[in-house]
Amino acid sequence: MSRPAKYIPYYDDVVEAMATPGCAFCKLQQRAAERYLDAFLWESVNDPRLRREVSAARGFCRDHAWLLVRPGAALSAAIIYKDVVGAVANAVQTAACVEKRSLWKQVKSFWGGKPGNDDYVARTLQPQQPCPVCVNAAEIEGHLCATVLAAMKRSEDFLKLYRASSGLCLAHFGALLGATAQSALQRALIDAQLGIWETLQAELAEFIRKNDHRFRGETFGVERDSWERAMALTSGPQPAATSSRGGLTQTG
Repeated sequence: MSRPAKYIPYYDDVVEAMATPGCAFCKLQQRAAERYLDAFLWESVNDPRLRREVSAARGFCRDHAWLLVRPGAALSAAIIYKDVVGAVANAVQTAACVEKRSLWKQVKSFWGGKPGNDDYVARTLQPQQPCPVCVNAAEIEGHLCATVLAAMKRSEDFLKLYRASSGLCLAHFGALLGATAQSALQRALIDAQLGIWETLQAELAEFIRKNDHRFRGETFGVERDSWERAMALTSGPQPAATSSRGGLTQTG
């Protein structure tokens, strides 16, 4: 398929990601997260403003925090999370002192009201702002949606690539539909995604059939991992236990 005459940002990335199994948006967001953390660990770990943002977020979210586990990152991770743990401890100490001095809380407790101490302190444990990598991922998602929609408007060929791909996970498919109010584009995307799900359902059915003791002699084909692909396309991909990057100076 030829590239559009007019350049569309992220077009080549989307086409490349769609040619491999799994949700293209998930893969590209994961790559963006890895690159974001590379830059943070290698270039910005001594930036007080960025470290305050991470501390206010109570560290990176669960999915992104574990991407810090990579060769060469231990010192930077320690610096970041020393701030995070210190910020949480200070916030809880401050909140506990404020609650202790609160006359209103004492009056409520005297008249049988539920003490609010734990509630107030618990609120300080919650992220005070989003995970910075999640914020970046949301921006990437917006760009990817715009890319797909622009490509569909330029040529019907892009829809052929979509139909031949694994499709998008539920979250990203919903985001893509929500990014346009044009019913023709929405209908085309829905039809393509329904075709992908139909194929996946057939593969799941075949996997189930071959697990029946009557057909145990039959070898598995493309349906072998259909159940894993179904989970990834509905619940999202499996979170990485560690980063796939080779190290701060080897990531390319």
